[in-house]
Amino acid sequence: MTTYFLGDILTGIKDTLGTAASLQRSEDYGELTEGIHDYPLLQVYPENNPGTSRNSETHKLTLSIKHTVKEYTVHADLYAQPRGNDIGESMSILVSGIDEFENILDTQGCPPFGVNAIISFRWSWNRVTFSYGGADYVGARFVIVVRAGTGG
Repeated sequence: MTTYFLGDILTGIKDTLGTAASLQRSEDYGELTEGIHDYPLLQVYPENNPGTSRNSETHKLTLSIKHTVKEYTVHADLYAQPRGNDIGESMSILVSGIDEFENILDTQGCPPFGVNAIISFRWSWNRVTFSYGGADYVGARFVIVVRAGTGG
């Protein structure tokens, strides 16, 4: 039976998006820091798992082998730079980072993010002004919804 851990999924996403040339640093859930010292910065962490119902389509029994599919919502936060007086410069850095992330996400092979248990994923992003460690940062939150499964 195939098993996986949420940490493997998060690290796979961090390692994959972390290849963006503009990033100075990338962190997954176990590497988060209290302050931001290098930017552009990527932080990847779990946000949600709505659960799996025993009677749902995502929980099947095939040939006496239990297959379970879970859906995880993951946040991949891109901190472009501190919010300063030159919003144009900040937005240029942000848009370049967004372009890089979109290209990486659009060209994912199989398995996505190098994690065999990932069946599929979808993503979106929103521009965000992050408050972190007492400072404001221009950034974007990528919301990545991953479907991962186990089975024999």
